[in-house]
Amino acid sequence: MDYSELSVEKAKAFNADEISKGRLEVKQGDVSTLDLPDGTYDLATAFETIYFWPGLEECFKEVARILKDGGLFLISNESDGEDSTSLKFEKIIEGMKCYTPEQISGALKKAGFSEVSIAHHPNKPWITVISRK
Repeated sequence: MDYSELSVEKAKAFNADEISKGRLEVKQGDVSTLDLPDGTYDLATAFETIYFWPGLEECFKEVARILKDGGLFLISNESDGEDSTSLKFEKIIEGMKCYTPEQISGALKKAGFSEVSIAHHPNKPWITVISRK
């Protein structure tokens, strides 16, 4: 699922074979109001996207809602919310917000995730956050 119509269009073209086999579905949507059933998925991922989510905790609650009990949510960002490059882009790109690992972890826990682990690259601001519902 992606908010961008263009990204959805490109993903559908790139994955046409898997879509035709019924192995993949690509939808356009908004993470703050997911049009997906409760407790259905084992895994949700967010790569380089939470920067633009409206209301981090509320969006994380939506992700938690669609995950099965024990389901995982993986977040991967190239910004740890403190690196100068990302903070520069945050000032240039309207609606962009870079979050620290602590901010992400706090929002996940408030949204109902029970376990949160964070990996931070030793030399770059890259982070991976894995949380369990």
